[in-house]
Amino acid sequence: MSLEWLSAPPASTIFILSVSMLMTFASSLVNRLFTGKEQREQLTALKHRTDELRKNLSEDRKKAKSTSDKKLLKKVRKQEKQLLQLQSQMASLSLRQMKVWPITMIMFLLVWMFLTGRLLYWRLSSGLFTGVETVAKLPWLEGGVPLELNLFLWYILCSFLFGTLFSRLFGLVGGD
Repeated sequence: MSLEWLSAPPASTIFILSVSMLMTFASSLVNRLFTGKEQREQLTALKHRTDELRKNLSEDRKKAKSTSDKKLLKKVRKQEKQLLQLQSQMASLSLRQMKVWPITMIMFLLVWMFLTGRLLYWRLSSGLFTGVETVAKLPWLEGGVPLELNLFLWYILCSFLFGTLFSRLFGLVGGD
């Protein structure tokens, strides 16, 4: 059975949307499985504390500049140090999540090879898409002329959408 019909819109649009959704779901699931609950909770708590400190720092900084209050300026410097420490802790915890990167990268390369027939620059087989043809048309943009997206752009757009959705669903950091 030929899959040529999948390489042109609207079938290609829905197909790539589905592939992106499945890949993002799988990636989020792997991330969830390899990242402990305690680590996710720590990251979430750090994120909340960082956000709160940023807000307070912004308010205090504005107030200190307008009033030239020495005590407040000292407090602002102390808050800046605290913020850097919290950001450092968040970066350290986030770096531990990089252990899932090889798994998701391999999954992505296999799917990309199926779609394009290429592995990086090497052509291994004939894929469904070359990567330059239009796979999706967004008619609500560009003043009535549909915006045409190639495989890469449509996949990335869908991936961002589903990445946000699944981050919230799985309680991963960034999607609180």
